[in-house]
Amino acid sequence: MNTDVSGPSAALPLASPDAALRPPAITPWRLWRIISRRERCILFGGWLCSVLLSLGLGVLSVAENWSGMPLQFGGVTVYITVYPALLISLWWSLCLGWWWGALPAYLTTLVLALYAGMAWQWAALFAFADPLGVAVMVLGFRALPMLRGLRSLESVLHFVQLSFVGSIFSSSGALIWTYCNKQAFSELLPIWQGWWLGFFLQNLLLVGPVLAQSWRATDRWLSRHQALPPASEAESRHLIVLLLVLVSLGALVYGYLSLSLGSSLLLGQLQHGLSPELRQAATVMTQTGWVFFWVFALQVLFNAFFAYRLFLHWQGRNQQLLTALKQSNAYLAQLVRLDGLTGLLNRRSGDEVLQQEWLRSQRSGQQAVLIMLDIDHFKQVNDEYGHDVGDRVIERVATLLLEHTRAIDTAIRYGGEEFLLLLPHTTQEGGVQLAERLRQQMAARTLHCNDVEVSVTLSLGVAATTMVMQDKAAWVKQADMALYQAKRAGRNRVVAAH
Repeated sequence: MNTDVSGPSAALPLASPDAALRPPAITPWRLWRIISRRERCILFGGWLCSVLLSLGLGVLSVAENWSGMPLQFGGVTVYITVYPALLISLWWSLCLGWWWGALPAYLTTLVLALYAGMAWQWAALFAFADPLGVAVMVLGFRALPMLRGLRSLESVLHFVQLSFVGSIFSSSGALIWTYCNKQAFSELLPIWQGWWLGFFLQNLLLVGPVLAQSWRATDRWLSRHQALPPASEAESRHLIVLLLVLVSLGALVYGYLSLSLGSSLLLGQLQHGLSPELRQAATVMTQTGWVFFWVFALQVLFNAFFAYRLFLHWQGRNQQLLTALKQSNAYLAQLVRLDGLTGLLNRRSGDEVLQQEWLRSQRSGQQAVLIMLDIDHFKQVNDEYGHDVGDRVIERVATLLLEHTRAIDTAIRYGGEEFLLLLPHTTQEGGVQLAERLRQQMAARTLHCNDVEVSVTLSLGVAATTMVMQDKAAWVKQADMALYQAKRAGRNRVVAAH
């Protein structure tokens, strides 16, 4: 018997107001196929203009030497690099997907490296630095989509952390730049610090505010063209693990390079004109700094492991709650669609199945049969023996129907003592034969309940679909008229509609 109780159900708003959909991972060539011609012109025209703008700004940053500029901050000299092209790449990647920003970031960095005289082999490798930093940020928002929105303290802090880690990975290009230009190791500090600090500050001061205003608009636009499915449980776990690894690695690389470059610069300057005691003190201070770094590294690794275990525990509890919720929803769906006494489909869900089968029969031309049956003199059973016995009689009829149905058939309790039996891929002759077997077996059975014996009979009407039927209601009406004729003819009989 067909017991499908699936049906539309309301979606539960489990996300917080700050939650947004997982950032898209849609490639330019895929989006090209699903948007209109006008939208292509606007979107890809704007993207090409932004690529050209990125190239111009990249060359300008090299020509005007916007790299490693010293600034005084609280009595300390810090270095910063201004690279506007990166802002454009980040916006495209975080709004539409990594490829959208990675391509202009790579091309721009490649062009400025060649413009500065770097060999093309090194320039091709050097150009991956900014796409790498952008990829870390995209990964962070793919792993934790509930923090996408920048409208709460939690989401802002997540954005700050990803900006820092992305800047560290992006600044790996400083090592290639220094090597290719044959600069001293002590000259790497302003270049490296300027690179990551510029990436980080530009993200916080410019990219973040722009994203906060534009993210929701781009998500609404994309939702009109494609579904943005959530990641599976396994994918989410892998993304979280990778994010934890990258965050930990970024913190360790930052600490290592900062301490290594700073101590190298300090010891290099102290070699001239200072007493051995001061040089010894500087060496001890440097060694103490390295000890602190390794303790810090162990603490970072411990925190990453603890965060991962905490995530697994939270995910397990969340999965248990979701499973319980699905089971509750399935149970509620059964209560809505099934008859509580017999377990058969109720009239509302039965009408839906009848409509689907009638449409299928009209499209395919294959006949389907509807048997409508009624318990004869059922009111007298209730009046004479009580409603408890009446309920047992109804249950017995439902059991009889289930005993004679195939997996594709559907039994429906259509009213108080009225039932429907839907038989797909069946001729009217086959339906009449089944109806007669049901009538005979019900008449031959005796129900023992509450110390009484009850026997009942059935009246049955049979109607097959035809190509001239206007709708499902006409099919049901034919079966009902056949049932009425069976009752008028004396009950306990089968009548086929003509």
